[in-house]
Amino acid sequence: MEAMKKIVDKLMKRQDAVPFLEPVDWQGLGLVDYPKMIKKPMDLGTVKKKIEENEYASVHACAEDIRLVWSNCKKYNQDGSDFFNLAESLSKRFEDQFAKVKAEDPMIEDDTEHAPSLEEKTKFSHMIYKIKQEELGQLVEKLEDRCPEAIDKTPNDDELEINIDAIDPKTFRELDKFVKACIVNNQPKKKKRAAESTGGSVASESKTKKSKTS
Repeated sequence: MEAMKKIVDKLMKRQDAVPFLEPVDWQGLGLVDYPKMIKKPMDLGTVKKKIEENEYASVHACAEDIRLVWSNCKKYNQDGSDFFNLAESLSKRFEDQFAKVKAEDPMIEDDTEHAPSLEEKTKFSHMIYKIKQEELGQLVEKLEDRCPEAIDKTPNDDELEINIDAIDPKTFRELDKFVKACIVNNQPKKKKRAAESTGGSVASESKTKKSKTS
């Protein structure tokens, strides 16, 4: 865990990381909608404190909190804004440093809860369009229970968006399996065998369901 502390310390010393050092003062800033949109706030100062108090069971758990700092920022701020771009930049910097830590330490296993790749997230976003409405409802219920910060509800709008970037790796793997199973079960018998052989990776379009990923 010492390696993670070093990464956090380096990040916190960066001038451009100042907005992420402490919890967002949403009351002082007048961001009344912040607690409605961000269900699990996180900041680098809190991560450092949790490291020092040995609250993380693994480096992967610590990495997920750090990723949450960036995903929360990108969720609240508009794509292309200064804060969004800053979070994107620091996220990439962190992932590069975390990859080096894992490569240098053979004791760190990259288990099934590792962060999904962009390709995996893109496939997942496509597959969501293929499942039935009731299955989508089940997926949303799972997200509301496990990862509510990944759901963006638009005021005065019946639609919602699933922020795939905000889904933690463990939940993502479970939902990915669920969606693939739904697709396989919905296939006609002749096509079902082919879908099973490819892991059920099927994509289609829909105007009633939306998901997003970077």
